[in-house]
Amino acid sequence: MNQSYIRVLGNVNFRMLFFGQIISQIALNVLSFVLAIQVYQKTQSNTAVSLMLLTFGIPAIIFGVMFGGIVDEFDKRSILVFCNLSRAFILVGYFLLGSVLFLLYFLSVLISVITQLFIPAEAPSIPQLVKKDDLLMANSFFTVTFYLSTVVGAISAGPLLKTVGNEYIYLILAGFMVIASYFTLRLPKIAPSGLRKFSFNFVNLIRPVTEGILFIKEHARIRQSLYLLTFSQALIVTLIAVAPGFADRILIIELADVSLFVMGPAALGLIIGAFLVGIFAGKILKGTIILTGIIATGICLILISLFSISGNHGIIYPIVFLLFILGLSNSFINVPTSTILQEETDKDLRGRVYGVLTSLTGGFSILPVLFSGLLADAIGIQKTLFIIGIIVFLSGIYYLRKRIGVVF
Repeated sequence: MNQSYIRVLGNVNFRMLFFGQIISQIALNVLSFVLAIQVYQKTQSNTAVSLMLLTFGIPAIIFGVMFGGIVDEFDKRSILVFCNLSRAFILVGYFLLGSVLFLLYFLSVLISVITQLFIPAEAPSIPQLVKKDDLLMANSFFTVTFYLSTVVGAISAGPLLKTVGNEYIYLILAGFMVIASYFTLRLPKIAPSGLRKFSFNFVNLIRPVTEGILFIKEHARIRQSLYLLTFSQALIVTLIAVAPGFADRILIIELADVSLFVMGPAALGLIIGAFLVGIFAGKILKGTIILTGIIATGICLILISLFSISGNHGIIYPIVFLLFILGLSNSFINVPTSTILQEETDKDLRGRVYGVLTSLTGGFSILPVLFSGLLADAIGIQKTLFIIGIIVFLSGIYYLRKRIGVVF
């Protein structure tokens, strides 16, 4: 095993962040799949599933940048514990009120608002827990655990629904959040330099936002990394939006199995891709890895759509393989850009930068997620995937032409 991985794994503080991350992410990923399945079961509409996923994205636009600035003023450990416990209480709310479709949407907005506070406190903590020389490896490992939780969430969502039912699954997820709170509580304090008392007024809420935006505006590499991470995360959310309909109408499998046959292979590819990026760190330029990921993502989407249009429902195995490659290529975008973002950002500005990232992800996810749901209902999932694939592939060609100006 790579020595950097051994050092990172030997870091007790990083392990606590890792355990808290993977357990809370398993809960959130199971929740996403369960909600997508339940909404599709109630409505038989891809658009309704898209709207459910937008309840997670829209709060990011409103609160992402603002919360990013607030996080930079406080101990990030306390914020992580508060967010995990708050999300546990909201999950209990799903158990009590989840039979009503409108309340499913409302509770999803609440849990998303809390998550907007959690995101700029979690990943930006990594550089304060590991040495700079281990940062790329730590991000690679962190990405592996992030998507490992996606795999576990993807594979377990359907079986859990079958075993415990639509209501009691939320109590299990609430328990996961409580356990995640315990691990984050064991972290050391992660306070900013020169910690000062923060006063909640209009100026103090707006100042971090403007500081973060100005910092990003002045740094081209950070700006470009934000765009690429936004693209990567928006693509994942878009795939989740069409996954139930894809499983139901193309693969002809039970909705409870959508997590296993559709999102599971993609998440497994994300994990292996993150490992590969860590192994080849320093041997291949980050820009080359990123470019490969974008072009390969576009090609995979196009091929998946062509296999689906063929009308042969026995092609589930080639599609599963392509979904695996799709996840692999997406990690080639995610890991290098996350590392660039952390390397190039000052410690006391990381929360602001990640706040902007969550706002961008939420904002730019609205159109593709809503567009994919509406388009899938209007012209079919196969043609929708083909159109998305063409757009991604052309984006890769555009990035190839622009790459000369910015060396990663």
